[in-house]
Amino acid sequence: MEENKINEIGKMSLPAKVCCIIKAIGSYWSFAAPFVSALSDFQNYKQNRLIEDVLKKAFTMIEELDNRVRNVEYMNSQEFICDLLRTVDYSKNEIDENKRIMYAKYLTACCHIDNAENRCKRMFLELMEKIDGLDFYILKSLKNTFDGKDAIEMIYSKYNDEYNSDVSKKEVMNHFYYLTSLGLIEMSDQEEVEAFLQKYKECLSSSTFRKAHLYQRTTLGDDLYHFISKIDT
Repeated sequence: MEENKINEIGKMSLPAKVCCIIKAIGSYWSFAAPFVSALSDFQNYKQNRLIEDVLKKAFTMIEELDNRVRNVEYMNSQEFICDLLRTVDYSKNEIDENKRIMYAKYLTACCHIDNAENRCKRMFLELMEKIDGLDFYILKSLKNTFDGKDAIEMIYSKYNDEYNSDVSKKEVMNHFYYLTSLGLIEMSDQEEVEAFLQKYKECLSSSTFRKAHLYQRTTLGDDLYHFISKIDT
């Protein structure tokens, strides 16, 4: 009987296996009960396909992590199961493949040993829901200090070249304003900009400063970027 049950599980799709395993865990540990009760929300075909895609991407990325940075202890813990279920909950209706890749990267980043003690994971997941590929490209392109570049002009040009995109400069500007409202980027301080330019014996008038698009990552934006980007190093 037990062998037949194992064979049945072996034939299941990936999300079905996850559901089956989580249900079994829920019968033993009360911490999983709230998530187990939510599994009924994931049973329709469309959601299953989206969940399966995210998990396949994530498990592939996790397998590709160097053994020296893959946190096996975390992956065998209750915390991993909770993080996996939260990721599934956020991504179950996501039809944008690029966004599903971002969720897969998030779950993979959770498995990086350098993120083991990070207590901001849930906040990062909430932020991941609110941003898209262009937003993350902006975070990636900026630094946490002013680097001497007009950020909007630079990213407008580079993004369109790298992704063969036709995004307009106005759209890029709107993404900058949006990321600023989320507290992930901010306009560079004039004193910091002037200190940077002094190294090159240049100066910037107040009127030019107000018109320029001089941005940098905030501490929050920097932390989110480095949390995710650890899997690429």
